[in-house]
Amino acid sequence: ELSVALGIQPSYISLGPVYSTSSKNVNFDPQGLETVCKWRELIPEDVPLVVIGGISNVERVKECRRAGAECVAVIGAITKAEDVNVAVDSLNDAMDV
Repeated sequence: ELSVALGIQPSYISLGPVYSTSSKNVNFDPQGLETVCKWRELIPEDVPLVVIGGISNVERVKECRRAGAECVAVIGAITKAEDVNVAVDSLNDAMDV
């Protein structure tokens, strides 16, 4: 799947779910941080890696960033937050790992 995507010179590559998620029914296991690391090695540096799925808190954002993701997509980390503004600020700060 990654090889096919890279063959069309995409503006970004997405991978997910990284963790188990309840936002969407998927028919396969979470990809995990090892796959994030591996894909980052295989994807050209000028193509951002976007990860999604089960990224429900600041620690998971940091883990994904350390694994090589340039972007994270979240749902529950914001929609389930007590204070959306604080959640967004915290998630943004976590991207600066």
